[in-house]
Amino acid sequence: MGRIFLVVGCWFALWIGIGITWSVLSRGVDGLFSGAMNGAWIATFASFAWPWLMPSSIRRWMDGKSSA
Repeated sequence: MGRIFLVVGCWFALWIGIGITWSVLSRGVDGLFSGAMNGAWIATFASFAWPWLMPSSIRRWMDGKSSA
């Protein structure tokens, strides 16, 4: 179960970081919080696309199955 939380945490951190970067570059420091919120929303809605985006190797690793 810990592996799933690790992948979810990385997924959200990635999208929140992208949201913050985009917002700060377009609006300056004033867009820091709104960028984080937009990134979290994008990560939430994009998580429904995991079955199509996630490579099978990560899926096997999350399930705890060995590759051999």
